[in-house]
Amino acid sequence: MKKFNNVIKGTLILTTAGILSKILGFFYRIYLSRCIGAAGMGLFQIVMPAAGIVFAICSSGIQTAISKFCCDKKNDFLWLISGLLLSIPTSLILTFIVYTNADFIATRFILNEACSSLLKILSLSFPFAAFHNCINGFYFAKKKTAIPAFSQLFEQIIRFCAVYIYVTIYASDGNASVLCAIYSNLFGEIASFLYCTCAIFYTFIKSKYNNTHKKSSLMSKIREMFKFSFPLTANRLLMHIFQSAEAVLVPAQLIVYGLSKSDSVSIYGILTGMAMPLILFPTALTNSLAVMLLPAVSELNLENNNKSIKSTINKCITFCISTGVLSTAIFIFYGSYAGAIVFNQPEVRNYVCILAWLCPFIYLTVTMGSILNGLGETTATCIQNISGIIVRLIFLVILVPKYGITMYMAGLLCSQILVCICHYIKLSRMLHIRMNAHGWFLIPGFFSLLSTGISLIFYKYISRLVSGLIPLFGGAVTACIIYIFLYATFYPYRNKPH
Repeated sequence: MKKFNNVIKGTLILTTAGILSKILGFFYRIYLSRCIGAAGMGLFQIVMPAAGIVFAICSSGIQTAISKFCCDKKNDFLWLISGLLLSIPTSLILTFIVYTNADFIATRFILNEACSSLLKILSLSFPFAAFHNCINGFYFAKKKTAIPAFSQLFEQIIRFCAVYIYVTIYASDGNASVLCAIYSNLFGEIASFLYCTCAIFYTFIKSKYNNTHKKSSLMSKIREMFKFSFPLTANRLLMHIFQSAEAVLVPAQLIVYGLSKSDSVSIYGILTGMAMPLILFPTALTNSLAVMLLPAVSELNLENNNKSIKSTINKCITFCISTGVLSTAIFIFYGSYAGAIVFNQPEVRNYVCILAWLCPFIYLTVTMGSILNGLGETTATCIQNISGIIVRLIFLVILVPKYGITMYMAGLLCSQILVCICHYIKLSRMLHIRMNAHGWFLIPGFFSLLSTGISLIFYKYISRLVSGLIPLFGGAVTACIIYIFLYATFYPYRNKPH
C-alpha cells in the first residue's frame, strides 16, 4: 500500500507540473511569436528536430535504463554513474560534430543555410540536457518526482525570462531574431542542469555513499545498461529521424508548390509553432492520464487481471473520445478565433479549424499507446507510430506539391486515424474488447453539439457587451460546464467492460 501511495503521489506531482509547464509553454510561444514572427517560428521549428535526434541517441533510452536499474538501493549511484558515463561522452561527441559541421547539416540536410548559426548554439545545450535527463531518471526510480517536476518548471521559467531579457536589451526596436529562441533554450537547459546538479549532490551527501566497488563492477554495469538501452534508443532515434525529415520536407514541398522560401517557412511556423500548440494544449490532461495508466496497467497485467484491464480501457476510451469531441467543437467555434487574436496571425484561425478534427484521435492515440506500453507491447506501438509518420511523408511527397499545406494537414489526420485504429485492433485482439459505438461516439457527439449550441447563445449576448478574448473564453468555459453537467446527469452507461 505504501508503494502504491508513492506512485499516486508522484503521478499527481508530475501531472501538476505537466499542466503548469503546458501553460507556461503556451504563453512562452505567444510571446516568442510576437517577437520573432511567423518566419522566425518556422526556422525554430525546423531546427529543433535535430536536437530531438541527438537526445534520442544520448539520453532517452539511457534515462529509461537508469529509472529501471536505480531501483537497486545498494548500487543506485553506481548505476547512475554508469548511465552518465554512457550519456555525457556521447553528447559531447555529438556537440562537436554538429558544431563543426553546422554549415553542411544546414545546407544538405535541413535545406536552409540560415539554420547554420542556430545549430551551433543549439549544439551547446546537448551535454546539459543529457545530464539532467539522467538525473531525472534517477529520481523517477526513487519516486522523488518533485525534483524532475520542479526542474521542468524551472527550465520553462528561465526560457521565458531569457527571451524577455534578450528582447529588452538587444531588440528594443521590436525586431528580434530567432536567435533569442535558441539562446533561451540553451539557458533553460543550463538552469535545469545546475538545479539537478545541486539536487544530486545533496542526495549523494545525505546518503553517505561508500564507494567500495571495483572498476570491473562499474564496467559490467555499463555493459548491462548499454544492452538494455540500445533497443529503446534505436526505436526513438528512428522516430525522430522520420519527424526531422518531415520538418525539412514541409517547407521544401511548399516551395515546389509555388511559394517563396520566406512564405513557406512562415506557413510552417504558423502551423507548427502556433496552431498545433493550441490544439495540443488539452493533452496536458490526456498525457497525465497516460502517465497514470502505464504503471496501473503494468501492475494489473502482472496480476493477470484482464477484467480490470478491460474496464480501465473502456473508461479511458470513453473519456478520451468525450474530451476530444468536445475539444473539436470548442476549437472550431472559439479556439480558432482566439488563436488568431492571441498570435496576431489570421491564418491561425483556418489551420485550427482544420486541425481541430485531430483532437479525438490524438488523445486516443496517446492513451492507448500508454496502455500498450504498460502491457509490454513497446515494439508494436513503435511500429504503428512509424507507420503513421510514413503516411504523412507520403502526403508530403505526393500531394503537398500539387495542393499545398491543406494536404499536409489531411495527412496528419489520416496518420492519426491509422495509428488510432492500429492501437485499438492490437488491444482488441489481446483483450477481446468490443466497440461501443453508441456510448463512445453518438452520446459524446450529441452532448458536444448541444452544449456548444447553448454556449453560442451566451457568447452572442456577452459579445454585445465586451469584445476580444473575454466572450470567446466565456463561451468555451460555458460549453465545458454544460457538457460536464449533461454527461454527469444523463450518460446512461457506467463503462462496463465489453
